[in-house]
Amino acid sequence: MKKWKKALLHVLTVLLLMAGVCGYFLFLYPHEQDFVESYYKVQSDKLTSHLRIVQLSDLHLREFGENNCDLVARIRALKPDIIAITGDMNDKKSDDTHVVTDLCAQLVEIAPVYYVPGNHEWPKIVFEGSTLASDLEALGVHFLADKYETVTIGSNTLLIGGIAEAPVSYEKYASGFLEDFAAQPGYKMLLVHYPEYYAEDTGALIGKDIDMALCGHAHGGQVRLPFLGALYTPDQGFLPDLTEGVQTISGTKVIISRGLGDDVGQILPRINNPPELVIIDANWY
Repeated sequence: MKKWKKALLHVLTVLLLMAGVCGYFLFLYPHEQDFVESYYKVQSDKLTSHLRIVQLSDLHLREFGENNCDLVARIRALKPDIIAITGDMNDKKSDDTHVVTDLCAQLVEIAPVYYVPGNHEWPKIVFEGSTLASDLEALGVHFLADKYETVTIGSNTLLIGGIAEAPVSYEKYASGFLEDFAAQPGYKMLLVHYPEYYAEDTGALIGKDIDMALCGHAHGGQVRLPFLGALYTPDQGFLPDLTEGVQTISGTKVIISRGLGDDVGQILPRINNPPELVIIDANWY
């Protein structure tokens, strides 16, 4: 091929790529700013009737409508039995927690709210004196930092627990709680921000007697490629496995939310990865 033809081909390729990127951000990206809903069904003989759980994760102070009115209205319409929050609703770059507390003040009027902190929240609570945990508890939120509660909803009795620690701190700070939790009879639902607890070969929770685990943290990989899925997460590397959806891992239904927001100051936007509200129906039929 002549040099001028090769040069022309390169120019056309670059122009096509630029056109594709511009087209995405002009026409598709604006429609990915609203949250989508993902529905999952799980079955268990340990539950005697239908139970609906709405999961929120990784809001990072984002608001959908004034005071999150759009998000709250949709959750109210879904009529959940339980609202599960799997961390990082606040952001480590801000000390202002009113977005989170204002949202939770509305959510507790809809259904019982169970909240496990994420990596943007727990270190600030432990080391920097953040009052987020006590503020949420004052609103009636069940703040589950390495503890569990026995809950009765209708004819269902279940245990809901939460691990606040990152996997690197599990053995020192959370393993005792988890062993006690897993040994309890009945249906056990665990809120744990980090899906890496279920990473193949290395996950500390693999093989534990837990019926369902709800996770967040990975933001769906931030960028999702057609046919390939998530591109990268800092904790899992390229083409990670644990970024969204439901998987059965050693008998545990692991449900991972893509989250509702981005880190404050995040340069790379969510691409092909709209914010997500997760709805789980246990024993739907």
